[in-house]
Amino acid sequence: MRHAQTQRLVTIIAGGMLVALCTSFSGFASSDTSAPKKNQFLMSNLGSINFSNSGSTAAQQAFLTGVKALHSFQFDEAGTAFKLAQEIDPSFALAYWGEAMSYNHPLWAQQNLDLALTALSRFAPTPEARAQKILAGRERDLMRAVDVLYGRGEKLARDIAYAETMRELHEAYPGDDEIATLYALSLLGTVRPGDTGVQRQMKAAAVALAVFGRNPRHPGAAHFIIHAFDDPEHAILALPAAQIYADIAPDAPHALHMPSHIFLQLGMWEKVVNSNAASYEAEISLAINKGLERGRTEFHSLSWLMYGHLQIGNLDEAKDIIKIAKQTVQDYPSVRTRNGFLSMLARYVVEAERWDEIASYELGSRDNNNSDIQYAIGLNAIQQGDILAAKRAAASIQSARKNASGRANGTYRAKIIAVIEKELLAAIAVDSGRTLEAERLLQEAVAIEKTLNAPSGPPQPMQPSFESYGAFLLNAGRLEEATEQFKLALQRSPNRAISMRGLKSARAAAAFNSTLH
Repeated sequence: MRHAQTQRLVTIIAGGMLVALCTSFSGFASSDTSAPKKNQFLMSNLGSINFSNSGSTAAQQAFLTGVKALHSFQFDEAGTAFKLAQEIDPSFALAYWGEAMSYNHPLWAQQNLDLALTALSRFAPTPEARAQKILAGRERDLMRAVDVLYGRGEKLARDIAYAETMRELHEAYPGDDEIATLYALSLLGTVRPGDTGVQRQMKAAAVALAVFGRNPRHPGAAHFIIHAFDDPEHAILALPAAQIYADIAPDAPHALHMPSHIFLQLGMWEKVVNSNAASYEAEISLAINKGLERGRTEFHSLSWLMYGHLQIGNLDEAKDIIKIAKQTVQDYPSVRTRNGFLSMLARYVVEAERWDEIASYELGSRDNNNSDIQYAIGLNAIQQGDILAAKRAAASIQSARKNASGRANGTYRAKIIAVIEKELLAAIAVDSGRTLEAERLLQEAVAIEKTLNAPSGPPQPMQPSFESYGAFLLNAGRLEEATEQFKLALQRSPNRAISMRGLKSARAAAAFNSTLH
């Protein structure tokens, strides 16, 4: 889709609530007119930090831009900035440190080890050689820490060792906000899906809150406070950071999106829409200006935008988003864009209960591995009375679950898929009159979902099992039990529309029954 068309559609789906943004990111020029012309490609409005270093004066703008971009997870832009700092000052150790850091995506457990080691080796070939080239002190210690991060062994073990190294640095340099912020992030980088307890998150939050108190414009402090408190029980504690983060770093699309993590946890749907409309617009501009792969980041904001509209009841606006996603797939076909579109379509169809929409899209065997769309296809088939098609969809979900469980670190994803597999099988059983089997399947789904972390975004599994079981119990007239299930669903996904409607219906039915006795 052409950029102008995308802008028009985003404005429509945001319902006029889109925050004012510069629609082109070509103007990254610094106010420092003495800086090299290459600096025009660097983001400028990314917050405020104080990171003293031994680099040349000419390299400071690029370096500090890189650090601030790093704090907002604009990893590509950070890498570009650090490389520019290296060009300006080839002896600048922290410029190589920064580039290496840009290849580590801590909260997603992703890392490009080869590129990081290549960057570090351009400064010096080994950790020992790198240490010898840097005077003893803070900069040598930071280089030592990144060498731990990219050392030998499995990634989680290296993440844990890196966090311990950053703890030592934080204790050695207690007044250093940059080391403190990096330490907070290192703690969050040791958390994996399925981990229980929040000790590391709370410790990271305490460190980031201290930095935020000293510097309310620090992008990393605001960002990592949001991540640390990104669950229904603690989200309210991050609301001050969420309310200001987009203003701190308006040039960073990720900073425009991140406040919606807290808004979603608090059920503030209008704010979820506003944040992600702005973020999507910024992601599109950045993708166009930088020639980035499509569907890589902007679909994240787009899917959250659609989810916000669904919770408000803006079904037509949500459908417009499906059109945008479909057009993106047509213009930039890839496995990534296809799967992103399919998952958005599935959520729209299931939550809006617009079953006939499935027929509007060409779906085939290539989509069998997307468990979300197979769940929607299966429920639609039941609506149409085609139980064989529903069973085929369930078989596809089962296959996707087995594929996930066979991949490294795929156990958690397999559990998510197992929940919707059992939900679909339960729906098939209900349609066939096998209510005891259906309830058993739903209870099994609930038991699995209880082992999953509360979602930090639109629910995964796509339809919470507590919600499905609550609807089953409601239809059976078991109102107290239904009420309890809807309450459980809302504890994990506050103010979610379907669960709210279910809870209201169960309470209304119970109140009506009480008048009959």
